[in-house]
Amino acid sequence: MGWKVAKLLIAELVTLPVGTGETGLSDYISLAVQVVKDAGVKYQLHPMGTVFEAPALETAFRITKAAHEAVIRAGGKRVLTTLRIDDRLDRPRSMEERVRRVAAKVR
Repeated sequence: MGWKVAKLLIAELVTLPVGTGETGLSDYISLAVQVVKDAGVKYQLHPMGTVFEAPALETAFRITKAAHEAVIRAGGKRVLTTLRIDDRLDRPRSMEERVRRVAAKVR
């Protein structure tokens, strides 16, 4: 059908240690978010994870691996990582644009 490769994809990352004995996980989560920030991509932290823009799948996978490993280095003995990718191929849309388009339709 002639689809072009997306120049911008949106990824949602959640990286959590399991069995830490603590209910607060911000020390671990902040390390994962720091990896995303240090990668130089545009990102948004929200209460349940971190959304970021990446120019390619490989970039999203590299960031995800690094965030996962950061939590392990911090002492996580078991780490659960979830990555969701929205790879729209017909046109690139930023995180803000996607939110703006939906918000404009909410009455």
